[in-house]
Amino acid sequence: MTLLDRISLTLRYGRAQLLIGAVYNLVCMNYLLSEISYTFFVDCFIIKVVVTSITLYLVSRFRDRDAIFFYINLGLSRRKLEISVILADFLALAILLTSVLIFHG
Repeated sequence: MTLLDRISLTLRYGRAQLLIGAVYNLVCMNYLLSEISYTFFVDCFIIKVVVTSITLYLVSRFRDRDAIFFYINLGLSRRKLEISVILADFLALAILLTSVLIFHG
């Protein structure tokens, strides 16, 4: 399995989490563009932890129990997939907000 295959499977696994995270990232970016505040930059990350934990709970609660075996049979563990999705989501937020602060603020 190549790296590109692993990335695409990770994105497929965390589609719902990444979609909710992208909406939150865009809301934070929009608010930061309208009113530059460095304290809001920190608040975004604190609220992101809460939103991500709620999203993880809801996705794990309502995900089909047999669907995870598809990824396990491919050699991907559930924990590694979740960590990869969370890191990608937080990295996207950090890059987005940092670029807004650099170019706009």
